[in-house]
Amino acid sequence: MNFKNNFFICAVAALLAVPGGAIAAPSAKQVCKKMIADGRGGGMSQKDCLCTYRVADAVLDEDIKSLLFDSWYNGTNNMQTMELLPNPRRVNKQLKTMQRSLKTNCG
Repeated sequence: MNFKNNFFICAVAALLAVPGGAIAAPSAKQVCKKMIADGRGGGMSQKDCLCTYRVADAVLDEDIKSLLFDSWYNGTNNMQTMELLPNPRRVNKQLKTMQRSLKTNCG
């Protein structure tokens, strides 16, 4: 099953939604449930999504994580926002680290 590569592509493509107001962030379960229900999960199960969420939560800086989780929940594209974050190489490096960690922790 090539879920991890498909999910990584979906995650990067969906990755960058501008965070909304000061409303409490949805839980991992809520984020995954909504993303999958909206057809943006790349064919993954709730269990796979929750594992991916935990990996992202562990390896990404707060600013990147916030944009990623918001885009998973809302389905908006934050690519321009991600490109404006300080040190774009950091963003790419962390996403690659996340991909490697998915293979180890969610396989």
